[in-house]
Amino acid sequence: MPTLDLHGIRHEGVAQRIHSFVYNNELPVRIVTGKSEKMREIVVDTVGLLGYHSHYERLINKGCLIITEQEF
Repeated sequence: MPTLDLHGIRHEGVAQRIHSFVYNNELPVRIVTGKSEKMREIVVDTVGLLGYHSHYERLINKGCLIITEQEF
């Protein structure tokens, strides 16, 4: 599964990286946010605006989100 690792990336400009990554890869994709609540919020908001769904990779691993097609 294609993975975007956001460790060490500043919050500014993250939305653009997410746009590019999601549009240039086939879903599902993985986005590693680490422990930053702010980074998770940016990712969830950005993929939501793009019309996609995000969920934690595992219930115990909140530092990694899986992006899929929007659930209806």
